[in-house]
Formats: sequence, structure tokens, C-alpha cells
Amino acid sequence: MSSREKLRDVQDRIRNQGWRIEWIPWQGPGRAEYVHNTPLTLFTGLGGAVLFFGSVYLLISGHAQGTALAVGLSGLVMIFAGRLYAAFNKQAGWILLTARCIDREVRECHFPSKGNRKIVWEYRLLCTFTRNGSEYRVTPEASHTAGFRSQDLARKYLDERIGPDGTCRVWVDPGNPLHAVFDHKQRI
Repeated sequence: MSSREKLRDVQDRIRNQGWRIEWIPWQGPGRAEYVHNTPLTLFTGLGGAVLFFGSVYLLISGHAQGTALAVGLSGLVMIFAGRLYAAFNKQAGWILLTARCIDREVRECHFPSKGNRKIVWEYRLLCTFTRNGSEYRVTPEASHTAGFRSQDLARKYLDERIGPDGTCRVWVDPGNPLHAVFDHKQRI
């Protein structure tokens, strides 16, 4: 097994840990998941990190705090702007389709947070849709960036977006219909 395949195996095990509904990968077999980047987003990410860590150096070396703060904030803004552009760029040509949710799962997730364990609620959906005469079964990515504070809020969110007959909206990459996002495009 190659190192790429081993990485993908680890990613799949982590992604499916604790879930009843198994994730349907949109990447080809043995290909690792990745964060979408363009040359511009690579530049903004690396450039923003350099500015941010440069501001730490400025603070340590005794330069004016105002200058160091401005450099650090500029770096963070640069990183954030690059990620917004990446999300827009990644999903620019995606199409909105009506799908049918055939299964859903809401579960509690724990994340470390300032020495404590933060509890959020996440969901995983199993949806089907037809595109160009072919039927696809997908586990769409969530469009939101943070989990829900309670199980009731997560269920309410899904109930508002999935009809009683299971109909829902998914944004789909026309070049790879297994890559889908639930309800609306991701913002970051």
C-alpha cells in the first residue's frame, strides 16, 4: 500500500469514526482528501502566515506594538480572504439539484476547547439524485462551518431544509457529481 493510500485509509477511518452512515468519498480510490487551493490562495495563505509570524517577531524584538498589531492583522485578513476566494472558486461552476435524502444521522461530537471539551452536534446525510441519466448516491458536505449547540437545533435545521418526502437541495460539482454540498454553497 502506497503512502497516499495509507493516508487516505487514515482519513476515511477518522471521518467515519462514530458514525452509522459511512462517508462516500468523492475523490478517486486511494487519493487523499485535500483542501482546494489555487496559486492565489497558496500565496495568500503563505503570505498571510509570514506576516502573522513576522508580527510576533516584531513584538519580541521591541518594535512598536501598533506596527506589530497592524502587520499581524493584515496577515490574518490575507489568510481569511484567500480562504473565501478558494470557497468561491471551488464552487463557482457547481449546479443546484433537487435530491432525495434517504437517511440522516445527528450525533454529538467532542472537540478540545481551552482545556475543556466542547460539545457540538453534527449531521450526516445520505442523498440520491439523478444527473444526465445516472443516479448518484452521495454524503454531501455540510454547508455550515460550525456545529450546532444542541441536538434539537441540528434537527430543526434539517427539518427546515428537508421536505417530508425527503426532497432537499444539493450543490453538485458537474465534473464530479459525487462531490456535493447540502442546501447552499460553502462560504469558507
